Amino acid sequence: MINKFSNYKEIFLKYTFYFFPLLIILGSAVVNFFFIIVFFLYLASCIVEKKVIFFEEYEFKYFFLFYIYLLINSIIAEDLKTSLLRSIPYLKFFIFILVFKDLIEKEKISLKKLGYLWFFIIFILSLDIIYQSINGHNIFNFVSKQATRSSGFFFDELVAGGFLVSFVSICIFLISNKNKNLLIYLFFSFFLIVIFLTGERSNLIDFVIISILVYLFCIKKNLFFKFFSLLSFILILFFMIMNLESFKERYFSSISFSPNKNLNLIQTYLTSEYGSHSISSFLIFRDNFLLGVGNKNFRTACKNYKKEVIQIQKKIDKTDMVQDQLNGLHKRDLYPNGCGTHPHQIYNEFLSEHGILGSIIILFLISRLIFKNFKINNNSNLNLVCFFYLILYFIPILPSGSFFSTFTSTLFWINYLFYVVNIKKND
Repeated sequence: MINKFSNYKEIFLKYTFYFFPLLIILGSAVVNFFFIIVFFLYLASCIVEKKVIFFEEYEFKYFFLFYIYLLINSIIAEDLKTSLLRSIPYLKFFIFILVFKDLIEKEKISLKKLGYLWFFIIFILSLDIIYQSINGHNIFNFVSKQATRSSGFFFDELVAGGFLVSFVSICIFLISNKNKNLLIYLFFSFFLIVIFLTGERSNLIDFVIISILVYLFCIKKNLFFKFFSLLSFILILFFMIMNLESFKERYFSSISFSPNKNLNLIQTYLTSEYGSHSISSFLIFRDNFLLGVGNKNFRTACKNYKKEVIQIQKKIDKTDMVQDQLNGLHKRDLYPNGCGTHPHQIYNEFLSEHGILGSIIILFLISRLIFKNFKINNNSNLNLVCFFYLILYFIPILPSGSFFSTFTSTLFWINYLFYVVNIKKND
């Protein structure tokens, strides 16, 4: 009976995982349902075997501490219910990592088959993005609200670029080896074009940085090929931006809401929507320095700071009020109020919702998970490229999704999975 349960569980997990990127494309409800099933299968296995499975794994204790912290943070949050609804289910990501790390290391999942299936899924998504950028709609006749943003099968969710940044490198190094340098270069060049067409500026920057790191550290032979690859890669990107007017406008247009053309870089940022979120986050952090307002509570707390955010932007901007009035503009209406579902930058999110103490705890636990036993020479190319993704996520300034949301967390932890998994080197 126990063996039968174990076999059925293994079959379900294996074959569902083969289509994991598709579950993400279908939406948060679908991927969350999958995570819940994984959690209950794990729980059932613990009951059947009468022990806490994976308890001896070093990740287990860090996951446990991380989860306990999230629960404590939610209990003292300003909006207890909202915070707990996000924190309690977060355990699903940790169980997901432990379960599939075990399956992969025991070779229950074919990594080659996994790589080809995942590559096929992201390739079809990429073709739809290209189709949409040419025709103005995807194959389902969905038209993006922004002409320079292509979402493909994600429809009104403009997240295709972030999805591709997360999965492209994994797929390429699941199916490639050291003898396929040219193929790796061609794949990265193709997906560079696709991510460019999504119009997601920060994700394009992320992908370019990851690609450069791949050429420097994962392609270890032929210095000429490295130089040629990097140069042509940059030229492709430059050519696309310079020769496509709509995308040139998207990538180089000012992010500031102010009509003032004499703002410096910092002023431009602070009078943009991203800057308004930074100001709002700082004000929340200032008033909740130690512990923050609680997980997922930025959306509630920011409402109390709307007027102050706008006043700060008015002081930053030197636009002539008389000219604004002549143009029919009210200066108050020029600026975003800094309120939203999340602050769109990871450190803004941590500091406003978790305070200085919570941010230190989170960053310490994540850094321990990432750097525990890290040795660059003992990692496969697959491990390395996922390491690059994880580190890049914590670079300041660049906008990001909410770290604790289903979509962002799924992308982050799937890269963590392939970073820590111990497999034979495929490079």
